[in-house]
Amino acid sequence: MKKRLTLVLLLTLVLTGSTIWSQTNDTVNRIDRIFAQYHNEMPGVAVAVALNGKVFYNKAFGLSNLEFPIPNTSETIFECGSVSKQFTAAAILLLDQEGKLSLSDDVRKYVPELPQYDVTITIQNLLNHTSGLKDWGALYSLTGWPRTTRAYTQKLGFDIIFKQKSLNFTPGSRYSYSNSNYMMLVLITERVSGKSLAEFTTEKFFKPLGMIKTQWRDNFREVVQDRAVAYSEREGEFYLDMPFEDIHGPGGLLTTTADLLKWNRLLETNEIFSGQIAQQRITPGLLNDGSSTGYAAGLVIGDWNGFKEISHSGSTAGYRAWLAWYPSKKLSVVILSNYASFNPTEAGRAIASAFLGTPQIPATVTETSQQSRQAAYENSDLNSFIGTFYSEEVETTYKIEFKDGALEVYRKAGDTFRLISVAKDEFSTSNNGYFIFKRDKKGRVTGFTVFVSRAENVPFKKI
Repeated sequence: MKKRLTLVLLLTLVLTGSTIWSQTNDTVNRIDRIFAQYHNEMPGVAVAVALNGKVFYNKAFGLSNLEFPIPNTSETIFECGSVSKQFTAAAILLLDQEGKLSLSDDVRKYVPELPQYDVTITIQNLLNHTSGLKDWGALYSLTGWPRTTRAYTQKLGFDIIFKQKSLNFTPGSRYSYSNSNYMMLVLITERVSGKSLAEFTTEKFFKPLGMIKTQWRDNFREVVQDRAVAYSEREGEFYLDMPFEDIHGPGGLLTTTADLLKWNRLLETNEIFSGQIAQQRITPGLLNDGSSTGYAAGLVIGDWNGFKEISHSGSTAGYRAWLAWYPSKKLSVVILSNYASFNPTEAGRAIASAFLGTPQIPATVTETSQQSRQAAYENSDLNSFIGTFYSEEVETTYKIEFKDGALEVYRKAGDTFRLISVAKDEFSTSNNGYFIFKRDKKGRVTGFTVFVSRAENVPFKKI
């Protein structure tokens, strides 16, 4: 009888193990199929999944360098774009935990170079993107030199932020994603701790967690062993697409899939943060009216297919990234890519669906186009907009001329664009913002304000 019972138990264990192995193998194959298109003739992606604290999947596809060529591996280093923000936010929260600052502090307590606005900006506003600060990159785009067209240093980023005499909105009244917020957090971290962001995060996070291949791209000229080269694609050809800038904090973290899995474990273990601070990391900020922003400390808090999702995506030059945590399933998903056309969020959620037992719903991007009435102007009326205009806040001159029946803006040699009339004294452009002209009491044009994504109401005066 005992022998028969033992045999039954052994058979049950074998069958159960066989079933688990089969399910695991099916899931691995399902993930493999998602990335099968990234072959060894193109840039690709590194993917890692952890379940219940254990690594379930860690593979790489495509090439890290097209010139040699070198394949991507699980040890390849990628830049993770705005996934970096949660590390900068974590530095601030750790300083709060140590009693060295308070999230309710006025930012100017630590950054007096910031203009004195009518309403106080707090550190909490910076964390949750409710400060109203204009995005540094959007501001530089108005000069005709957007990111990737020239090398930007951390100092250049700070300089243009400090020149802004107005905000996009009253702090706390709106949510508006701005990289300037996290640049201010870097400055606060460094001034309060007395260490660079790289030194502080290495000491407090990277070394204790064993994130041995993670570092900041605070010098884009530095040689980084095992780093993937980033590419974009145009008309079937691949081109280098690297972030030639030293600005870091909002982005700029170099890391691997394995290191990000270690980092995500903090959402489960609270190894570094106290319970209160750990909760603050994942608690969305509130607006002045009490409504939620959906954005916590460098983390987007949401719901996907009925499961709580704590995540952030990243995009810098040709790098793409996504890091997510599903607490109810103790599931971490990491995506790192060196291919600009790759959609990491869609791929990451396709992986998550294999574990959450939900159908994979493709991410949809809804493009909204402004349908405005075309304002009718006679040529003589358009002449009133002709002139030279200067902005102190972006230190740039725009010269508006009438050419071939339309208003054309000259910014610098080879950099011109047309104004498209949409309403009285209001003009749109193909990719250079929305213009609203101002007049004096006699009806003469005295200047305009321009609105671009993440930077509103940038003033230009007629000179």
